[in-house]
Amino acid sequence: MDLYLIRHGQSINNRGDTHVDFPRLTDLGYEQAHLAGKALKDINLVKLYCSPMLRSVQTAQKVGSMINLDPQIIVELHEGGGVYTLAPGKKMGGLKRSKILESSPNAILPKTVTEKGWRLHQAHTKEEGVRLIQRNMEKVINFMMENHYDEKDKVAMITHGRSGSILISTVLGMPPDRDYARFGQNNCGISLIRMSSDVTRLVFLNRIDHMPVEYVT
Repeated sequence: MDLYLIRHGQSINNRGDTHVDFPRLTDLGYEQAHLAGKALKDINLVKLYCSPMLRSVQTAQKVGSMINLDPQIIVELHEGGGVYTLAPGKKMGGLKRSKILESSPNAILPKTVTEKGWRLHQAHTKEEGVRLIQRNMEKVINFMMENHYDEKDKVAMITHGRSGSILISTVLGMPPDRDYARFGQNNCGISLIRMSSDVTRLVFLNRIDHMPVEYVT
């Protein structure tokens, strides 16, 4: 299986605007997503996955329109840091099902995404957050190996900076670094992991040559 990882496009938080829990893409973020989709157009991808967070869903919708695939939500791909905590007494969080479909009408959603949102997990320290993401990435990798055991399958996945870095660390059998900096990725940078029954390797990391230099964030 060839797994193409794409970090979401620039969000308003990435741009440095006032921080919000569920930031949307900027105009530049949409353009980055368009160019990422264009770069992936002729690869013959069979699936497009993304996290349930708004910036990822919006990126996946744009990429999906370019490669003719509907985004499929994997809740465990959600980012850590700030939004994995819950307000006291709340059991659910994240975007509601209707809000996700508002941004991506053709998205494929699991039943666990409801009008109450999707379940989050509490993490009170950065270390707990890293362990949480690592457990989630282990689930994602197992899901991918079970559903894409054909070595010829090519799939794309819209990720985040932290969770994407930890996913790469996890699939390579490495412990995640505390500050998520080992495998840094620009907005809509593309990485490729090749997995087979014999070997797993990082073919390339954070390719950005599909964007003009002034679009790189």
